[in-house]
Formats: sequence, C-alpha cells, structure tokens
Amino acid sequence: AQVIVYAPDVDLALLTLKGCSLEDQKEFFGDVVEESSSTNKLSKHALELADELPSLQESVHVMGFPTGGTTICITEGVVSRIDLVMASAFNILLAIQIDAAINPGNSGGPAFDKHGKVVGVAFFKNTSKKTDNVGYLIPADVVRTFLGRCKLDRDAGTSTYTLSPSLPYDWHPLENASLRLAHKVPSSVHGILVTSLSDTLGGILKKGDVLTHIDGKALADDGQVVLRRDELIQHRYLLRGKRVDEPTIFTVYRDGKDNQECPPCVLGNIPSICLRWVDVDYPPDYLVLGALVLLPMSWALRSHKRCGKKLIGESIDWCQKWPQEWEGKTGLVILVDILAHELTFSYSRPWRQVTTYNGTPILSLEHLRDMWQTSCQESKSAKEDGNKDPTFARLELKGDRDIVLEVQAAIEAESEVLKRHQIPKASHISPRNPRYN
Repeated sequence: AQVIVYAPDVDLALLTLKGCSLEDQKEFFGDVVEESSSTNKLSKHALELADELPSLQESVHVMGFPTGGTTICITEGVVSRIDLVMASAFNILLAIQIDAAINPGNSGGPAFDKHGKVVGVAFFKNTSKKTDNVGYLIPADVVRTFLGRCKLDRDAGTSTYTLSPSLPYDWHPLENASLRLAHKVPSSVHGILVTSLSDTLGGILKKGDVLTHIDGKALADDGQVVLRRDELIQHRYLLRGKRVDEPTIFTVYRDGKDNQECPPCVLGNIPSICLRWVDVDYPPDYLVLGALVLLPMSWALRSHKRCGKKLIGESIDWCQKWPQEWEGKTGLVILVDILAHELTFSYSRPWRQVTTYNGTPILSLEHLRDMWQTSCQESKSAKEDGNKDPTFARLELKGDRDIVLEVQAAIEAESEVLKRHQIPKASHISPRNPRYN
C-alpha cells in the first residue's frame, strides 16, 4: 500500500495499492472484490458511510487486526459520548467516544452500526490509569469531509489536500454579569465576546462583537451550540467541519443592534509560527553556522526534553499571535546545539531563541542563512582586496548573552565541523509543501 494523501488535521490518510494486477487485487481483497461478467473488470463493493452521528448508547462493532492475534478481531460496545477531543497539539476533532475495546492495530479500522454502515474510524485510546474503556472514533461525516478535501490527479500521479479551517478569532464566554455590563450586552442577547481576530476575516467580524449565531445556530454564553436534541458541543466543530469553499455566515450583536448578519465568508487554515506537522509545514530544515546548529521552532522541538520552560513559554506566546502580529517573521530560529570547537570556546548555553543577526531582526531560518552567506561573501571579498580588518557575526539570544564569531574563523570551523560530523552540507531549507492548501 502507498499513502497518496495524508491529512494531519484530522488524522486520516488515503491509501492505494500501487503496481498491483487485477489478480493481485482480487487475492488481496478476497470477497470484497469480485469480477464483473459484463465488463470483465473488478468492481469494488465499498463500505457505506453512515449519514448521521450514532445516538448515545447505540451499539457499535469495531473491526481490525489489533494486538493479540493474527486474524480479524471484532469488539462490541456502545456510544458513550460525542465531543471535541484534542488528538494532538493542533488537532481538536469531533469524535465519538465508545467503550468497545480499541488496541494498537485497530487504528484505521471501521466501526459499524446495527445497519452495517460505517459510523466511524478507530483512531485513539485514552491510556490513562484513571480511565477504563475509553476509545474514540473519527465520525463518518468527518471522513466524508476529508475525502472531499482530497484532490487527485491520476494522470499526473499527484494529489493535494486542503487543510481544515482554523478558528479565526479568540473569544471570551459571556456568563459573567460584570463582563456583560461592561460591554453593554443586554440580558436578552446570548453568545460569546470576540476578543481578537485574524486579518483573514477581512473585517467581517470586529473586536468587541458578540457572536450570537453561526450559520443560524445559536451560541450559548459559554460558547456551546446544540448538537442535537439535548446534547451540547463547543461551537468550534461548526467551523472545523466545513467543506471546501463552503461559506460561513456569522450573526452578531454590534453597536447596540442585535441580529446583524455578516456577509458570507469562506474560512481557511491559518498557519502557526510554531511549525506543526512533519513534511506538511515542518520540513527537515537546519543551518550550521560556524559550529552552531540552528533549527526552526516547531511543536516537535517545543516538546523536546531539552527545551526549557522559558523557551516553551516564549513559543506559546508567539503561537497565540495572529500572523499579522508576527512582526514580519515567518518562523522562529532556535539555537539547539553548540558543537565542540575552538571557535565556540566558552559558549555553552544552547536552546535559546536567536532574535537578531548583527542587529537585524531575524525573520526566518532562511533569512538568517542569507545574512550569514552575505557576511561570508563580504569577508571573502575583503580578504581578496587585502583588507585585514576582521568582520564579525553577532547573534543576539533572547534573554541571554550574545554570541560573537569572527566570520573567517567561522567559515574555516564550519568546514571542519561538517567533515567531522559527516554533515553533507551546511544548510537545508525546503520550499513550502505544494500538496497542502
């Protein structure tokens, strides 16, 4: 099998059998694929996705090949809850909680309702010692939306994927009486207070708006909406589940006027300055500058055991900013290692953010590389012109002492360091992955 689409935002992937003959496919799929007498081709009997979320206490059967044996395994349970769960740092997903056993190997396997339709795909199990039988399914509707976000070009053998929309605003619940009074929100108005927002909204919402409805669904003062009947869920799910180019209509209370309907808008993914997903927005980039090793800040780096609390706090502060607040940056640069060399003698405090290079604010790892290469070229030109005055590279560290390197000495050290550590080249800066929108 080959992965042709990976969707990190919903933890799903699309696979294909590559280079298999019809006979190989028939052997692999068994009874799932049969030969059609009319076309003499293989016709696949696809599983049918359920049209609705299962009811609470509804029975489900999970199928897969989990740990414990080599044949297919079926477990039975009931739907315990439907809620948003945090699957990873940036993945808050609509999920179906079940009490059927889910174990390693079940991931990606279907769960069926009593009608034989797929209600979800197994993907996560709560392994806390404080819980029992807490497993999660990705609902069929999320799977259906995922498939709609995949765009395949079979002739070219390429694929693209449109990431799920981000929440384009920060908000505050309006349950507190003093807060409502301060913002002059009458008791008849219910919703949430917009406290900041992304420029991607184009001014449709404003700071201080009370968001009362999304696509006609009323928001409670704690940000919840009715999922169905007496079940409530945070309103984020309304936006995360949008299909490609599906518009969103916000209704607000603004300037003392209720039920003001905003123009329709199409929401999209909002990038994070702290890179999120490997090979999606987080390529394996690095820069060796003299004997210093620098990487772009990422969620994986932030979770590293050597990343101190101070650096974690700084990255969280930046992650809470909208792109228009990044001060021209497209990434944060982190000094992660100081390799042993005479050049770096007495410098011993890595895992710091590098903020400026010779007084110029660093906008990204690529920007720092370009400034360093310019310094190298200037040093080389000065040497050829007979100028013996040394040039320096000064890196300012956030909340720490600067690192100063003599450029010509750093060039020579860099060559030695690359050879000693068998690093093929001094830097690797990748372009943005074109497969993700």
